[in-house]
Amino acid sequence: MIAVIADDLTGAAELAGIGLNHGLRTEVSTTVDEHCNADMLIIATDTRSLPVDTAREIMHDLTVQLLQLHPRFIFKKIDSVLRGHIVEELQSQLTASGLKRALIIPGNPHHSKKLVGDTFHYNGEPIHLSDFANDPTFPALSSNIIELLRADGKIRLIKKEDNLPSTGIIIGAADDEQDLKYWIEKTGGDTLLAGSANLFSCLLEHLTPQQTVTTSDPETTGRRLFVFGSTFYQGKLNLNDGRHNNIPVHYVPAATICAETSGDNVHALFASHVASSIVAGNNAIIAINPDFIKDIKVDPVLLSHKMAAIVKQVIEHTSLHELLIEGGATAWAILERLNIEKLYPSKLIAPGVIHMRIAGNNQLCLTLKPGSYPWPAPVWGTNNYTCI
Repeated sequence: MIAVIADDLTGAAELAGIGLNHGLRTEVSTTVDEHCNADMLIIATDTRSLPVDTAREIMHDLTVQLLQLHPRFIFKKIDSVLRGHIVEELQSQLTASGLKRALIIPGNPHHSKKLVGDTFHYNGEPIHLSDFANDPTFPALSSNIIELLRADGKIRLIKKEDNLPSTGIIIGAADDEQDLKYWIEKTGGDTLLAGSANLFSCLLEHLTPQQTVTTSDPETTGRRLFVFGSTFYQGKLNLNDGRHNNIPVHYVPAATICAETSGDNVHALFASHVASSIVAGNNAIIAINPDFIKDIKVDPVLLSHKMAAIVKQVIEHTSLHELLIEGGATAWAILERLNIEKLYPSKLIAPGVIHMRIAGNNQLCLTLKPGSYPWPAPVWGTNNYTCI
């Protein structure tokens, strides 16, 4: 078994899609099942949204539990632009596992996220010049790799010509996929490897033979709800008469965003309106209008729970075939609200965009996507893609 711990749900789903594409029987879960017989078990967490002490404790406990399954190795999925409590979580995992060394390979060359020297670039420019500088929780206020990791002097950046230290947390510079493969070949079971989906894909190619997996299709009804929980791309929505790609967009009311509670009574009228839109046309989008939050301070965790409460109420008003969710924290809050603990990837629609079946539910499917990835064209056509 290959084990993975991801610090957010969409990151976990992204690796599940890679496992599926590689022919591995893959399972995404929020808990460690001692009876799991999957080829690859991915534990999804929401530690990126939690206080650092809580994140550290969760990582320690999950690492201990996974080691009892005797996995071939444990991979740590981190954000490709280094948001989250990365150093603290790795330190906790090292303590739990008894390993002496962790190697962070930042970035994702496939998505123009790479480390050049000690400067992290996104789309060819230092990341602090990008929209990631406006992230509500972990803004990229610097492009220096040590500062981006919010680390002290205990971690080192090394290049390929440098000797690999035997202890500590190390950053390996990677400009392209060949660099990713170089670091993989330099490490083994004595190293906790941490990185993005691009690194994990190279790791699977290096370690595992191809296999064949067959999954069954869930029943379909055609009713879909898109939930745009991230504001990364929402300012770029191409609206035509209140529609995006011919699907009606419903902005969460400003009063709901500003409310101090996520109580269901705050969302009832809006949820009913969205449900009616789905009944009329099979599709709807829930989104956050950037203009509503431009001049106010919004708690991103509370906002995720508000979105989850709205989704649950929409489902209570009308049956759905598919939830398409953008943003890891939002996806986590929705799964919590719907009591979903286990998922099985069924189709890789595009890199990072994964269609998944829900354990014990033959009607509702999920499609998950990180907030900074674009939605691929196939999702906009009703039922243009199915599970495999």
